[in-house]
Amino acid sequence: MQTWKLEELYSKIFDSTVAAIGIIDLQGNYQIVNPAWCHLLGYSAEEALNLHVNDVTPPEDRASSSANLGKLLSGELPSLRLTRRYQRKNGSIFWADLHVSPISDSDQEPVGLVGVFVDIERQLRAEEEMKELNAQLTMANIELQLAMEDLNRLARRDTLTQLYNRRVLDEILVQEINRAERSKQGLAVAIADLDNFKLINDTHGHEAGDLALIELARVLREEIRTTDFVGRWGGEEFLFIFPDTSCSGALIVIERVRKSVEELIIPVGNITIRLTVSIGLSYHKDHYEQKNIIDEADKAMYRAKELGKNRCEYYQNNC
Repeated sequence: MQTWKLEELYSKIFDSTVAAIGIIDLQGNYQIVNPAWCHLLGYSAEEALNLHVNDVTPPEDRASSSANLGKLLSGELPSLRLTRRYQRKNGSIFWADLHVSPISDSDQEPVGLVGVFVDIERQLRAEEEMKELNAQLTMANIELQLAMEDLNRLARRDTLTQLYNRRVLDEILVQEINRAERSKQGLAVAIADLDNFKLINDTHGHEAGDLALIELARVLREEIRTTDFVGRWGGEEFLFIFPDTSCSGALIVIERVRKSVEELIIPVGNITIRLTVSIGLSYHKDHYEQKNIIDEADKAMYRAKELGKNRCEYYQNNC
């Protein structure tokens, strides 16, 4: 799903639904609300950013509200559906039908809550209308959760190649270094750089260059182990992380990657594009230091370039 489609979905849900939608962080502070929420509670969207969930909860209901918040964040409750009271900006109180669900990151850790509710005082007098609104609530909540999941995925992925982006690769490398220090297992990091990529862009155009990067990313994903990681490090550079491996094992993988890229044929209109990559590897069984490991892989990659390109080199002499 592309970014503009997500924004269109976000706008549709937030601007047109009759259900009030509010998203809070782990501390109960509002992060974003929709127009229906503002209409029901009397606050502007800007004012909502300075509000805690207790600010829209009658004082006598705050203890039970906090208890429910804790149960949702701890995982004791997967979601919550209840009838509760809200307090408007002018102090008046109304009853609402509320559906609350946790929002989780890619590691299934909670990062906040999304609450969807409607004022049911009028609906109590019109049961049929209430049934229709319940269906709309459920659909709005599902669509919003899907949109949030897609937004989270996009925040972790390179837009063009759909590989991990540099920020996520940094996080993964820190995580794998910590794990390697505990397990005393080998850790390898490799950097691959497309050879003569500027020539492809200059000769065939950036659209052809983008297609080449997309096809290259597919090959990189296919040729690594399921326990390995690969992402776009920047431009035409890609970073590999190989946990729990030997140096020879990592060399086998990067050589397989190099060969598969060399064999790749990319049709673009009336022409075909062929690619090669130069890959540098750094391997450690101790002294894991993130910057040094990346610098070593980078130096090995440049040595591969200097030695004729389309080859794999390793930094450590005893690899």
